[in-house]
Amino acid sequence: MTKTLRVEHGSLALNLPYGIFVTGTSKLNESSDEYFSMIQRRYPWISDNSVTVLRKRAEREMQRAIEESLYGSRRSKMLSDAGKDAEAIHYLESYLEENQEDADAWYALGELLCGSGKTDEGYKAMNRGRRASTRTDR
Repeated sequence: MTKTLRVEHGSLALNLPYGIFVTGTSKLNESSDEYFSMIQRRYPWISDNSVTVLRKRAEREMQRAIEESLYGSRRSKMLSDAGKDAEAIHYLESYLEENQEDADAWYALGELLCGSGKTDEGYKAMNRGRRASTRTDR
């Protein structure tokens, strides 16, 4: 399944493939030109200015997604350190719905669950993290 990023402009909502971005950055790559040309062919009422707006929003949304992924387990640690374990668990569970391959976040969730007495769920989360780390290390 291709990972996508939702970008909206007016009543148009696009699910942009991550493949149109330079890997690990919020910059659009050369293939994005063809992608946006295809969008204009498909929706001829979209002006060049609208494409410019979509491109800027795409880069902004990707930057937000990158920042969010960097702070997944870090944010939960800050919440936990502040004594808000339940909030940290809820945050990680929500975060992991969109970022299922983040091994660090799975480990953090496992530790929090074990610490709150939910050891079975905690071990399951840690195992999920182990599986995610072996898939991304290859």
